[in-house]
Amino acid sequence: MRRVLVLAAFALLAGVGTAQVDPFAFMPDGGRGLMARAFPTPEAQAEALAATRSAEEWLGALTASDLSERERATLAAYLSRVAPSDYVQSLPPDGRDLALVQCQSCHSLFSGYLMQRRDRNGWLVIFASPFHKDIPMSQTEREIFADYSAINMPMRVEDVPPELRF
Repeated sequence: MRRVLVLAAFALLAGVGTAQVDPFAFMPDGGRGLMARAFPTPEAQAEALAATRSAEEWLGALTASDLSERERATLAAYLSRVAPSDYVQSLPPDGRDLALVQCQSCHSLFSGYLMQRRDRNGWLVIFASPFHKDIPMSQTEREIFADYSAINMPMRVEDVPPELRF
């Protein structure tokens, strides 16, 4: 049942079959959204996903893109975890996806996630606590989540819609 809910949440976030507005559009894009911006064609995406690079090497390779420094860091971290692969059409969940699906079910997205400042290790350590250790995420997904969160959190309070605060 949980798997069905997770898949439904991803479909909603991706807008599959609907014309709904993403209520979480205020959150920074994750690797999947940034991938489409940095590599706009399927051929460019396939070429990028064929490469084996560290996050630092990806940062250097993304300098010609129109992404901001934070967006480049987010995409570089994501690609260093998922490439090389042949995903192109169905990239795995990125940090934004994972936060939206996993964090809100237990606590406030605002105070429990969006306003937290932690480094990558600080985000990874949360999975050691008794109430987080059984979250159904692979080690790679936990690393993708930690990379995204360390780069993009905390958000500024004024960037979060008032109805989603507290």
